[in-house]
Amino acid sequence: MALGCRFGPTLAISLVLFCAAGLTGGHEEHDPNYWNHQAHELLFEKKDYTMQKINIAKNIMVFVGAGMSPATVTAARTFAGAENETFAFEKMKWSGNARTYCVDSRVPDSACAGTAFLTGVKSNLGTVAMHPTVKRGDCVATSDKVKQLESIAKWALDAGKVVGFATTSRVTAGSSAALYGHSADARWENDAEKTKTGKHEGINSNVCQLYLFQGELAALDTSKIDHLLGLFDYDQLPYAADVGNGQNPDTPPLVRMVHYSLEMLQKKEHSNGFLLFVEDGNILRAHQENKPNKAFQQVAHYSMAFDMGHMMVSETNSLVVSLNDVGSTLSLPGYPARDTDALVSAGTSDQDSKPYLSVSYATGPGFDSYYKLPEGRLDPVTVLQNAATPAKERTCSASVPMTAGVNGGEDAMVYASGPWAFMLSGAYEQNFVAHAITFASCITDVCGGASSVVLSAATVLLAIVVKLFA
Repeated sequence: MALGCRFGPTLAISLVLFCAAGLTGGHEEHDPNYWNHQAHELLFEKKDYTMQKINIAKNIMVFVGAGMSPATVTAARTFAGAENETFAFEKMKWSGNARTYCVDSRVPDSACAGTAFLTGVKSNLGTVAMHPTVKRGDCVATSDKVKQLESIAKWALDAGKVVGFATTSRVTAGSSAALYGHSADARWENDAEKTKTGKHEGINSNVCQLYLFQGELAALDTSKIDHLLGLFDYDQLPYAADVGNGQNPDTPPLVRMVHYSLEMLQKKEHSNGFLLFVEDGNILRAHQENKPNKAFQQVAHYSMAFDMGHMMVSETNSLVVSLNDVGSTLSLPGYPARDTDALVSAGTSDQDSKPYLSVSYATGPGFDSYYKLPEGRLDPVTVLQNAATPAKERTCSASVPMTAGVNGGEDAMVYASGPWAFMLSGAYEQNFVAHAITFASCITDVCGGASSVVLSAATVLLAIVVKLFA
């Protein structure tokens, strides 16, 4: 190991990290250094091949559409207007895809996915911001400070920025929990859940360090307050499809939460900038309940919130990122006509001569509505025509009957604009997102490259002239 010190600092660091990874007994993914080193190599590979090096990101906004898989976005476009509809987050300058698997699972849940893109380290299924050697349910490990992973929220606070988050989920659930909490089991959200399992350690957090935004904000005067905590439901907030027209009048839309969040965070006294994390967990919840129309309407709701946030900041000094944490088992089979409803016939089976729908799930509720013994598969068009439920509540066929559908393991789509957003183009591991954010914003010491290559307009112009006339 001492030989490494005789080389340059970069090589020395590489050797130290390589040797540290070797201590894991052959399973390098159980060492956080493996994930950090892998991400840093990609960071410094990417930083040199573009001219988009103008500013450091003073502000950071991360939007997460939980369960907003590529298939979901595709179908939601039709639901929102037409196949060629474009959502606000799709208009970002750069896009990429992130591999979402956990250390011990091919398909992630929101806990390990959130841990990856918020802490920069992949972990095990069901664990919240914990070391990748910690298995789900390891009660002792939760309180072990050495096994707890810091998030971009902690780094932003340490760098003097203000931090907030808004969510349609419980503040202790989904990807949000990894911002501030540490738990060996994502289900340990409260004392009641811990008591059920006989455990004594739940989410380990100091929520008071963060500004939280959730709930009714219509009458709020942000100029008169310094901190804001709004909790307006005991569980997830209602679906966008269930708000309005007299329904759930006390529930604010996500777009309003984002608006007031940014009013709080962009006060002039917050001169060091801010980090805002926004999550819409209702997209995933609708998928789990086999309610595709609610999922698609929720995507449009999420897009409006994203658009509000994007309009309220400047891309000159703000890195804006949109991504999904996990996928779904939604599929879009067949050849439906353009601009038709999501739940329509997409074709006819050549085996049983019955139609099939243009939307289906691999798992979840809905199986019993479309399959009966002894006749087997029913005509889904007839099932829908005879359905007494409103369109937003209708289910489609599911291949495997389950109380709630499971997640999908496809890559997550990442969209980004602002300083160093090009770092998030291409294909990479999901934990790389956190490293790209910290690099662009200089909230950790990994940003040495970013801070040293900030270019003035004159420098950029000179570089272009040299390139043209060399």
